[in-house]
Amino acid sequence: MSEMRQLLLDTAVRLFEEASEDEVFEAVEEGRFPESHWQAIEENGLVDMLLPEEDGGAGADFGDAMAVVRAAGAFALPMPLVETMIARRLLADAGVSAPSGPLGVAVGTGPASVLWPERIGAVVVADNGQSLGWIAVGEVDFECGTNSAGEPTGRILERPAIPDRQSGEAAAALPALTLVAAARSAMIAGAMERILDLTIQHVQGRIQFGRPLARFQAVQQMVAVMASQVAVVGVAADSAIAAVEAALDDEAGHADFMVACAKARASEACHEVTRIAHQLHGAIGYTREHDLHRFTRRLWAWRDVDGDEGYWQRKVGSMAVEAGGEGLWPLLGGS
Repeated sequence: MSEMRQLLLDTAVRLFEEASEDEVFEAVEEGRFPESHWQAIEENGLVDMLLPEEDGGAGADFGDAMAVVRAAGAFALPMPLVETMIARRLLADAGVSAPSGPLGVAVGTGPASVLWPERIGAVVVADNGQSLGWIAVGEVDFECGTNSAGEPTGRILERPAIPDRQSGEAAAALPALTLVAAARSAMIAGAMERILDLTIQHVQGRIQFGRPLARFQAVQQMVAVMASQVAVVGVAADSAIAAVEAALDDEAGHADFMVACAKARASEACHEVTRIAHQLHGAIGYTREHDLHRFTRRLWAWRDVDGDEGYWQRKVGSMAVEAGGEGLWPLLGGS
């Protein structure tokens, strides 16, 4: 691990631990934004990790930033860190100054929703062409609600035009949706790793019929299935992040395909991992006093956001067909 990554992770873990106290999650589900924790994250530069130093950022590699994102998933961070981090990088690449505060991201051409619509300052919009910019949140018409984790969300009913002074030409090496999906896959991987840890701790400590649950063969098989799902998602996320990092460094590769595979696999695994976790925890896993639901409910939300498994599976299939017989193996090999 590089010195930069270790420094970022040490800072992030300290801040994320403070932002994952019971009262923070209770406030979130009451619609109150964890303002002081967000300010601490901003002041420590985590939202600007992907910006070059000359733009006031940390100049971190994509892989280093995604290690922090994975940690955010492992703490079920109830704030739009990923969206703000990616949004600021996209705006910087387009030569557009970013507004202050947390941001939302609306990428692609389909329906989009953002977290904390009444708290973010703006929505960064990217279409399938070359236009990219931001729209003040007061100019966006939202259908407000909550996601499965109880976090406030706003579905964008109609995207207004981006003001000229707030728009630029998308200059990132990869589409905006690819960067967001890679980051979301890392968050899902981090949350799944925490769920696996919680499940192992529970079955080792829970005594049933005079012995720990972990001693029963059926339980061992279920934990093994969960662990295999978590491992596959972790490797898929790592592979996608490495491909994105190479693409951002102007190296050859198939980052779009690798990210599509990673998000498809991560979203698909959400059902099986959460099913097994709740089955093995039993009733206690559904109580508000236990931490499990904080992670599983967010997995259910992250499964669909930025494209669910069906969306990304269709992307994978389309890219494979387009590659043709001669191009399929290089595509699968990432070369």
